[in-house]
Amino acid sequence: MVNSSMLKALPFIKPSDLDPESAGIMAALQEDGEGVRDFVIRHESDRGLPGFINLVGMDSPGLTASPAIATHVSRLVDEVLYR
Repeated sequence: MVNSSMLKALPFIKPSDLDPESAGIMAALQEDGEGVRDFVIRHESDRGLPGFINLVGMDSPGLTASPAIATHVSRLVDEVLYR
């Protein structure tokens, strides 16, 4: 079921775009000679994706930190919805 808050934040998403059986991709953000940058959480509006909040590099410690991450992302969603 599609959440009404999600539709407000991401009006371009249709229920047919969602697939609960899909797998995620573990991104590793790094330049040549640079270490991996984990736990990147950011709005992507400056990349032409208004309402999209990207979480990248959530390695296994991200599962442990997921309640704190969820609280942070919830605040970001509120910023998008109630600006």
